[in-house]
Amino acid sequence: MILNQITLRNFCLYCGEQVINLAPEKRAGRPAPIVLCGGINGGGKTTLLDAVQLVLYGKRARCSKRGEKPYDDFLRESIHHGAAPSDGAAIQLAFRYASEGHEHLYEVTRSWVDVRGKIRETVQVCRDGEVDGWLSENWNQVVEELIPFGIAQLCFFDAEKIRFLAEDETSTEALGGAIKSLLGLDLVERLVSDTGVLESRLAKRTQKSADMQEVERLESQLQTKQTEIERLVQERGALENPRQAAHQRMTKAEERFARIGGQHWEQRESQQRKLVELELSLQEHEAQLVALAVTELPLMLIPELLNNVVNQADRETQAAEAGIITKLLVGRDKSLLKLLTRKRVDAKAAAVVAEFLTKDRSTREVESAVDPRLQLSDTARRLLGHFLERGFAEKRGIRDDLLRRVENGRRSQEDVQRSLAAVPEEETIREVAEQLTAAAKEVGTLDQQIQRLDRELDTRRNERAGLENQFAKLRRQVVDEEIRGEEDTRLASLLVRTQETMQQFLRRATTSKIDRLSELVTESFRFLLRKKSLVQRVQIDPDTFAIALFDNSGRPISKQRLSEGEKQIFAISVLWGLSRAAGRPLPAIIDTPMARLDSEHRQQLVERYFPNASHQILILSTDTEIERDYFHTLQPHIARAYHLDYDEERRATVAREGYFWEVEEPAYLEEVSS
Repeated sequence: MILNQITLRNFCLYCGEQVINLAPEKRAGRPAPIVLCGGINGGGKTTLLDAVQLVLYGKRARCSKRGEKPYDDFLRESIHHGAAPSDGAAIQLAFRYASEGHEHLYEVTRSWVDVRGKIRETVQVCRDGEVDGWLSENWNQVVEELIPFGIAQLCFFDAEKIRFLAEDETSTEALGGAIKSLLGLDLVERLVSDTGVLESRLAKRTQKSADMQEVERLESQLQTKQTEIERLVQERGALENPRQAAHQRMTKAEERFARIGGQHWEQRESQQRKLVELELSLQEHEAQLVALAVTELPLMLIPELLNNVVNQADRETQAAEAGIITKLLVGRDKSLLKLLTRKRVDAKAAAVVAEFLTKDRSTREVESAVDPRLQLSDTARRLLGHFLERGFAEKRGIRDDLLRRVENGRRSQEDVQRSLAAVPEEETIREVAEQLTAAAKEVGTLDQQIQRLDRELDTRRNERAGLENQFAKLRRQVVDEEIRGEEDTRLASLLVRTQETMQQFLRRATTSKIDRLSELVTESFRFLLRKKSLVQRVQIDPDTFAIALFDNSGRPISKQRLSEGEKQIFAISVLWGLSRAAGRPLPAIIDTPMARLDSEHRQQLVERYFPNASHQILILSTDTEIERDYFHTLQPHIARAYHLDYDEERRATVAREGYFWEVEEPAYLEEVSS
C-alpha cells in the first residue's frame, strides 16, 4: 500500500484547501521512503495523523482531540473556525493498493456539513478515477479488508502515547487483541466461539413433539375454517349478479342525465353565483372608468393643444424675464452715460456707447413682445409638464387595463349566461336525477356488502393459512422426531470434536506465531537499543500475551528498570516487530517520535529505525526532534519535506514545501545537498 496524497479542506487548523504529497520516491537508484512534516507544538502535526485515521475509519477513528465527545460534536468542532458551518469540511486520501496481482488507485473522500445544527456526513470512494457506489456505501466493511483497523493502529501512532506497552501492566489485554487480529488468530477464536453457540442451541432443542391428538385437533379446525370460507364464497356469489345489474342501471341513468344537460343542472347554483360576481365586478370597473374620465383623462384627446400651451407658457416666461432685464438695463445705461459725461469722455466715444446700448435694449424689447394670454403659475406649469411627461402614460395604462378587464368580464358573463341557458327545466331533470340517486344508492349498498364479505374471506383464509402452517409443522415434528434425535446426537458429537481440534490448532498456531513475533521484537529492540547487554531476549506469553524481558543470564528484567527513553524505544520495537510479523506492506505514520529520548537513542532511531521502518514513512516532528544534524543524516532517505507554518492571527496552518530552515536559509540546503 502506498499513500499518494492527502487533501484537507477547512479541517481543524487547515483553512481552505491544502494538498500534501505523501508518495515516496527513489534517489540515486535507492528508495527515499520518508516524508518529513515539521511544525511547532499545536501547529497541526497530530491533526494530520487524525485526518488519515478519520477519513479511513470515521466514527471508529481514535482521534487525539475527540476524547469522550459524541461523533457529531467532534465533526462540528473540526470545521475550521473561519469557514461557515454550511460549507463544512472534507478530507480526501488517495492511495494505491495491490491485490491479486493488480494495483488500483483509491480516492476516499469524507466530507461533512452542519445543516441547522445537524451534521450530514458523506463518504465517496473512487476506484481508478471512477466513483464506485458499492464501495462508497460499504466502505466500513471494505476498509477492514484493505487496512484492518487493528493493524492500522500499529502503523499510525503517536510515539508519546505508546509507552503504555512498556509500563502499564494492564496493557496485555489490548496488546493481545492487537496481536490476535494482526496474526489472524481472532478468526480461529471466532470459529471456536461459533461452534459453542451452535452446541448451546442443540442442547436447548425440545426433544418431544406434539402428539397425534394435537394434530387431529388442528385438522378439525382446518375443516371448520374451510366450511366457513365456502359459505362466504356462496354469499358473495349471490350478490354479484344484483350488483352488476345495479351498475348497469346506474350507467344508463348517468348517460341519460348527461344527455339532457345534467352537468349544467348540477352547476346551476355555482354558475348563478359566478354571474352575480361578474356583474358586480363589471359595475366596479365601469365606475372606475367614469371616475377616471372626470380627472385628466379627457386631456388625452388634445395632446397637440397641451403642447402648444406648454410652448406659449415658456414664451411668456421668457418674455417676462426679458422685460425685467430691459427695465434693469435702462437704469444701468443712464448711470453709465452720466458717468462718461462726468469723466469727460470723448463725445464721439460716448455717442458710440449710447448707440450700442440703445440697440441692445431694442433687441430685448422685441423678445419681450409676447401677448401674455395664459399667465400660468409655476405650480400650474409643473403640473402640466408632469402630466405630459409621465401622467399621460400612467393614465393611459390604467385606462387600457380597465378596458381589458371590462372586455374580459363581459366575455365571461356571456359564457355563464349561455351555460345557464342550457340548464334543463326542473320537471324534466328531477325524475332522471331521482333514478340516478336510487341506482347509486343501490350500487353503494351492494358494494359495501361485498367488501364486508371480502374482508371476512381474507380473515378466514389467513386463519386457515396459519392453521395449515401449524399443522404442517406438527406433522413434520411427529414424523421427524426420531430422525432429529439421531442427527442432533451426531452433530453434537462432531461439534465437540471440532472444538477440541480448533482449540488445539489455536494453541499450536499461537505458540508458533508468538515465538516468531518474540524473535522479531527482540531483534528490533536490540537493533535500536544503545545498551546491547541490557536485554538479551524479549518473550511474549502465548496465553496471557504479557511481555517479559530477560538478560544474558536468562533472568527476568523488570520493565521499571528501563529509562523513559528505553521504554519508548521498547514500545517502538514492539510495534515494529508486530508490523514486520503482519506480512503486509503498510505505511508508517509516526507523530512526535523522539520527545522523551536522549541524544544517543535519537541517533539510533534516525540511523536505524526511520530508514527501515517501512517502505513509506510519514514523520511528524518538531524542530527540536529532527533538528539540523538529524535532518542531514536522514536527507538521503527523504522524498520531500513540509513546514507546517502556523499563523497566530488567522489561527490557521499552511503546509509549505521545505523544512524549518529550508524556508529560512536556502543556502543551508544547498550546502547539505553538495
